[in-house]
Amino acid sequence: MADVRTFKAASMQEALNLVRQEMGGDAVILQTKQIPGRKSLLPWSKPKDEFEITAGLGINVRTPAAVQKNTSSAGASTLRHRASNLQPANSHAESTASPAAAYRDAPPTRQPAAPVSQPEYSAPPRQRRFDQRVSEAVPRPMRPEHKAFDPTEEFAEKLNAIQEMLETLDRRTRSHRTTDVPAELFQIYTNLIDAEVNEGIAHELITKLKQNSTSEQLKDTTASKALLAALIESQLACATPIRPVPGQRKVVALVGPTGVGKTTTIAKLAANFRLRDNIKMGLVTVDTYRIAAVEQLRTYAEIIDLPMKVVSNPQEMQRALDELVGLDLVLIDTAGRSPSDDLKIQELERLFREVPIDEVSLVMSMTSSAKSLEAIAKRFQVAKPTSMILTKLDEAPVMGSLLTLSQNVKLPIRYLTTGQDVPDDIEPANAARMARLVLGEDRLT
Repeated sequence: MADVRTFKAASMQEALNLVRQEMGGDAVILQTKQIPGRKSLLPWSKPKDEFEITAGLGINVRTPAAVQKNTSSAGASTLRHRASNLQPANSHAESTASPAAAYRDAPPTRQPAAPVSQPEYSAPPRQRRFDQRVSEAVPRPMRPEHKAFDPTEEFAEKLNAIQEMLETLDRRTRSHRTTDVPAELFQIYTNLIDAEVNEGIAHELITKLKQNSTSEQLKDTTASKALLAALIESQLACATPIRPVPGQRKVVALVGPTGVGKTTTIAKLAANFRLRDNIKMGLVTVDTYRIAAVEQLRTYAEIIDLPMKVVSNPQEMQRALDELVGLDLVLIDTAGRSPSDDLKIQELERLFREVPIDEVSLVMSMTSSAKSLEAIAKRFQVAKPTSMILTKLDEAPVMGSLLTLSQNVKLPIRYLTTGQDVPDDIEPANAARMARLVLGEDRLT
């Protein structure tokens, strides 16, 4: 009984090797197929094709002279794949004719044709017979030196190799860091990771905690947490709140991406300075892209009884500041800029270059990941911010980003906002409170 199998591989040569390994040298190649590959996730990488070979054992292969008129197409295919290998190297022209021609010229009779005399020859080794059969049945793959050079495919392969190398290095680094953590501090370490503290920062904290603690303190969870809170507090950079000086006008601008709460934050600051501290102040907005934001700030200005100016270019900004010259504090609300919008960010840089600004605070929302916040801070460097205001802490699930951001952005944190209520939900940044928030030991309200 015939044994027919199908083999698939990334190249024709690999498929042939599978046939040879599984079925031996007597295998007969019945069919070959090239299957188009699926598209890669990388747009510049070409899909890789797959090759399929169908081979069989125990298939009766007859010479062309013995083929009957009613021979099936499968038998003809088998004949095409094996007949040429059954001819000796020094046979005459008739015996070296192609199988298709022999089949076509065979006499239309059911009687077997007279046997064709063939000279004696030594049968080649089994391995060689198989290679000869498949080499004629299967088209040879193009040699690498004849292959057209494709720079995008080469680049994609190099990129994949780099990605694999980085992933391997990251796994090794993580494994090494975890093994360095003492057993008594392992729970504290995992708590830091769960709070979304950067792994490197978390490992550094645990290392310092281990170096600065006695064995008794390490075994005492309460003592370890207290020491850890002190370490975190020492690594949180905070800026002093805005402090207007009577008779000396200070101009403070708030910048940042869209949707982070700049207008609401300015309203909270203005209400506290005007109603609580009785500071003479005014508001300027350059947010002419969103009419709703201008109207929102105008409403707050009317309630608090503050002068407000709306400007759209550096000339109007300078004129507005000249009109507010007798005040102690001027807060500037700017339009939200997408970090990817270079044109809008450059407009902001030109505005601050042509108009005297004393301080610039970068406003960012804690609902974004630490990596996203770092990218935003980098994009807004052209505005030369001097501090950060972090908003929407009430919407953030964990507070580890406070530490990660303070370490990686290198800007001191000036204010935190913890809700939408004006003027209550804002507080000056305090390192001790933020350390407790990072460890989950303090509540926002």
